[in-house]
Amino acid sequence: MKSFALTLAALMIAGSAAYAGEIADKAAEAEKALQSGDAPGALEKFRGAEEALWKAMPLAVMNVKQVDSAGGFGIYTERANHIYKPGEKVVLYMEPVGYGYGSDGLGNSQIALSVDLTVLSEAGEKLGTFEKIGAVQVASRSHNRELFFKLDLSLDGLPPGKYRCDFLMHDQNSAKTAPFSTDIEIAG
Repeated sequence: MKSFALTLAALMIAGSAAYAGEIADKAAEAEKALQSGDAPGALEKFRGAEEALWKAMPLAVMNVKQVDSAGGFGIYTERANHIYKPGEKVVLYMEPVGYGYGSDGLGNSQIALSVDLTVLSEAGEKLGTFEKIGAVQVASRSHNRELFFKLDLSLDGLPPGKYRCDFLMHDQNSAKTAPFSTDIEIAG
């Protein structure tokens, strides 16, 4: 059994090194092209390194913000506080990374993500879980990396108090998932 575990560990390390080697090799090709004065070629090679990194990384959700408005990637107005009036919508801005690409059947790559929510009381008591409360689908000729996901939450019926919202993002083009959380308060 110990021999099997060591073999498995060696295979896992070799698999990780293969990705790291591919990423490093493509980045080195980009550097070489740039040094030779081929800026467009360097950028294309660098995009190959980015593609290899993107495929190797897990799904993650970065820059989760409670916002007043969001109009595009990096274009949002952050909310001054996390306190809401009863019935007021909670608007979240987030930037997912590491998602996969499917096809829309028309020759485009398609990004498809959905989000589940679990609401917990301040004491950690699970109050409810809601599946696929939000989704985004984007079809593009490119493998877009700058994607924002805006989620409008209606938490009607929650009594005044502090809550934690635990989310789970699902990539519809792979088995990847990513958890993330935010705290809110419903004013009395």
